[in-house]
Amino acid sequence: MKTKIVSLMMITALILGTTIISCKKKEVATTPTLDAKVQQQNTDNNNVKNESDQADQDINNSLGTSSMGGRIAGIASSPLCGVTIDSSQISNKIVIFHFDSTTYCFSPSRLRSGSIKVQLTTGTHWNDAGSILTLTYINFRATYPIANSTNYRSVEFNGTKTLKNINGNDWIGFYFNGVALKYQERALGVQVTFVDNSTTTTATWNSARITQWNYYGATGNPLGVPSIYWAFTSNGDTTVNGYQNTDSWGTNRYGYPFTNYYQSPWLSNTYCGLWSPTSGVLVCNVNSNNYTFTAGVDPQGNTSTSKCAYGFKVSWQGANSTESVVISY
Repeated sequence: MKTKIVSLMMITALILGTTIISCKKKEVATTPTLDAKVQQQNTDNNNVKNESDQADQDINNSLGTSSMGGRIAGIASSPLCGVTIDSSQISNKIVIFHFDSTTYCFSPSRLRSGSIKVQLTTGTHWNDAGSILTLTYINFRATYPIANSTNYRSVEFNGTKTLKNINGNDWIGFYFNGVALKYQERALGVQVTFVDNSTTTTATWNSARITQWNYYGATGNPLGVPSIYWAFTSNGDTTVNGYQNTDSWGTNRYGYPFTNYYQSPWLSNTYCGLWSPTSGVLVCNVNSNNYTFTAGVDPQGNTSTSKCAYGFKVSWQGANSTESVVISY
């Protein structure tokens, strides 16, 4: 009799154990996981776009006080982060920005190296509406050190793009009357090189976007903070592969074709960090699959009610339903 009771207990325990293990396996299987290559594509999108936009703003700030910009004659140096400017060809409407590779720039922390040749190819002054700059990237690289490690990652640009001044630069209006600076970007066939420690991969990037900068003082600004900051807005400006408001397209580091297009414009600011957008919806079509990145969410994936958001919500079509994850900035 005892033998039967012990056997029955063992069988019961085995059934219960199997049931518990089965339930645990089921929970793990239903947890959404974003493909690592897609997550890397999102990181690449942000780094390429943000480094390009930040360089545009550095160039715009400097040219605004030069004879090429329409203000003070000549440029000898720049107060920008880790930048010196060669103005020896300014009579030909050419200046060259050199990045020193040793000065740390922040938000995020990174080093910039290489050069950008800037030429006014349309118009008399860059400050004038309708003027066009041609920017040539010459081994322009941003290197991101990894904390507490000798490892690093970097993104490097080679190629050309144009920047059209839509509104003209009314600096007095910009700083005192809320006039926006607005630019149209076009780039075809820019070669982008990614380095992750000893691993090097390449991609081809094209872009077509409208960007806008607004300046807000320490009082009466939309964020309601006692701080001066710049606000940045970006939206796609062409149609590619049937997608309207396309911002960028090409072939990524894995050799997959991609198209990035906006469902709503990308908004960020220097108060929260230009790399941490407060709102916007970008769809990344990678290798014929759509991934929707919604910026400006809280840790639960809801629209953030804080002045600065937690991160992105990424949504995609799973095997049986729509799945999503939240990624912090």
